[in-house]
Amino acid sequence: MTKPIHSLAAHNGSLCAPVTRRRAIKCGWGAVAAACVPAWAFAAKEFWNERKPEEWTEEERQELLTKSPWAKEASTSFFGGPNVAGGRTATTNRGRRTIGTSTGGGPAPDPGKMHSIVRWESALPIREANHNESKDDPAANYILNVTGDLPMLGPASDDETEDEFAHRLEPLKQFTKLEKRGDPIYLSDIRYKGKRGSEGTLFYFVRNDLITLSDHTVTFVTKLGPIDVKAKFSTHEMIYQGKLEL
Repeated sequence: MTKPIHSLAAHNGSLCAPVTRRRAIKCGWGAVAAACVPAWAFAAKEFWNERKPEEWTEEERQELLTKSPWAKEASTSFFGGPNVAGGRTATTNRGRRTIGTSTGGGPAPDPGKMHSIVRWESALPIREANHNESKDDPAANYILNVTGDLPMLGPASDDETEDEFAHRLEPLKQFTKLEKRGDPIYLSDIRYKGKRGSEGTLFYFVRNDLITLSDHTVTFVTKLGPIDVKAKFSTHEMIYQGKLEL
């Protein structure tokens, strides 16, 4: 009977099948070892871990900001229920658009396919890609920026004040959270990014309950009008210079 060689299978908690001598000979040790190494182990090969921020190209900075371990396109689903957050228009970076025309809390019409990016604004590589323009203290909060064709991400009217905006979005605090192992982290504050939210809406979560590598995944969840929004992130992919960066 062929005996399993456990050293490769057990390394780093890999979930691959036990490696046998027969399998090793058939596939080659290099191929077997590569198959058993978790995807996050290759993070050092990414440009953000290979070169200093001042050496990143503009295209690489945009990649970090729009399609990277720290920036994901959100999945959205229309549930057609009452527009719980109130308001009938959305201000997006593609202009204003009508989301719902129902009254009395009735179902809102399906707005069709919507695109948005959820980005960890507090993560060090994102701040460096943005030339550290944020004035926030990233040590105090996890800060996520949401941009795109989503409702409730801007003023309901041109003369709406920030206080009115905050009051209108108060119900979001019960729907917006970071899901992880154990208890979720709930939203603590919302602010505009850029003039009148032209660069997105910032969602703040106090860092009292820290997210660690052992959580494996963390999911941003919110409900914007009749739209459920989710974006899932892998903690093991969000390694920057040897450290989990959120």
